[in-house]
Amino acid sequence: MKTISAMTPWSTVTLLSTLLLLSGFLATSASASPSTQFCTTSTEQDVNTDLCFAVASSHNETTNANDLSLHLSARFPDRNTGWAAVGIGSLMQGSLMFAMYPSSTDGSIAFSIRTTNAHTAPVHLSASSLAGKKGPDIHVTRKWLDESGYSNVQVSCFGCDRWSGSTLDVMSANQSWIWAWNGEQMTGSASEKIGLLKHEDRGVAFLDMSTSYVASGDLPMAQVSDARVSSPAATEEEPKVHAHSPFGLVTLHGFILSSSFLALSIGLLAIRSGLARSFKYHWVIQLVASGFILIGCSMGLILTMKHGGHFRTTHQWLGILLGLGVVVQSWLGWRHHVIFVKIGRRTAVSNYHVWIGRVLVVMGNVNVAFGLKLGHASKTKYMFWSSGVALQLAVLIPMWYFWSRGKKIMDIVGAKESNDGAERGEYVDVGVEEEAFLVGDEEEIELDEEQHLHDKKEDLEIK
Repeated sequence: MKTISAMTPWSTVTLLSTLLLLSGFLATSASASPSTQFCTTSTEQDVNTDLCFAVASSHNETTNANDLSLHLSARFPDRNTGWAAVGIGSLMQGSLMFAMYPSSTDGSIAFSIRTTNAHTAPVHLSASSLAGKKGPDIHVTRKWLDESGYSNVQVSCFGCDRWSGSTLDVMSANQSWIWAWNGEQMTGSASEKIGLLKHEDRGVAFLDMSTSYVASGDLPMAQVSDARVSSPAATEEEPKVHAHSPFGLVTLHGFILSSSFLALSIGLLAIRSGLARSFKYHWVIQLVASGFILIGCSMGLILTMKHGGHFRTTHQWLGILLGLGVVVQSWLGWRHHVIFVKIGRRTAVSNYHVWIGRVLVVMGNVNVAFGLKLGHASKTKYMFWSSGVALQLAVLIPMWYFWSRGKKIMDIVGAKESNDGAERGEYVDVGVEEEAFLVGDEEEIELDEEQHLHDKKEDLEIK
């Protein structure tokens, strides 16, 4: 028969200590889950990026959705300068974004939920509106400024995979996240709705979400480690250049409109050329160019609809005004001709036609530049645009200069008047139909027209 010897007091203490340590370890392991983390610092001159974010997730058995914990940490250059943001997915379009920036109160941090329907500045989303639309329920768990000067925001996103704009797969080994940084903008505001200027640095990170996923239980709190290094095996994709197909809708939209506004300037040159058929050249060129402008504007509307149907940029609104302006301008040109045929002189309609035409040419060229910026155009495309503008200025400015001194283009190039010039296509006196478009001093133009009619009357009397 075996006997159990009595335990000494010392052995009892040792056993109890071991059990306590083991239970503490197990409790800690059960409540904590390793976060998946991505960190990046600046690699370019004059860019001071210093950003980390960590994520952890769990399945919510009550809602049958997946919850997400996010810790965003960044060190801004100044207490009132800069912003940092991360978003779900690989594109800005449709991404659920989390942004933070220094608040107006010293040591405090502002947090904002945002999204966008295109590659444009994201707009603010309220947490209440998201929850009301059966979307994610987002709460700020904690905001603090640590001893190292890092601004921190810890967020809980309940039902985060309910966001419809982009895909969140908490079990993915390659979940994409976008990140962006601006270290120059003066923020320093407690408002969640301040406009964010364009990022100075950006990228796409791929995280192994499965390493920080808990199948059941409470949502673990994500925590950026003190080491501030990407783990486990988080990778980054090189920022994509927003290139467009050479024959795609975006490229055709830009090419057609930039060429059409250049053609409008050629039409202006035609009406002041002094050629026998200058009026015909003018209306044919302007009519064709106007038609292509309307086609280009229609392409712009199609692109807008493909990107969510929202009009949020100056380029879009100017495009609408230009399209309407071309229609009005064409009608004014036709109306001027009808009136002129009846009364033989210029009217207010002529002035409206001339000045609206000038405004359209200027606005059109400016809006092409806005489009190039919006489409992240290459330097080559900017070079072609600036060359086109320079060409227009090189032709139109001298044309207006010489016209103000009573000369036409054919006068400058040395062509001579001839009675049979109309048949040979040479320079002849074009009459006042073309002059009706030339807006200058009112009395000067009327005197010119009266003198021209008087000269014709004398010619008829002599004959």
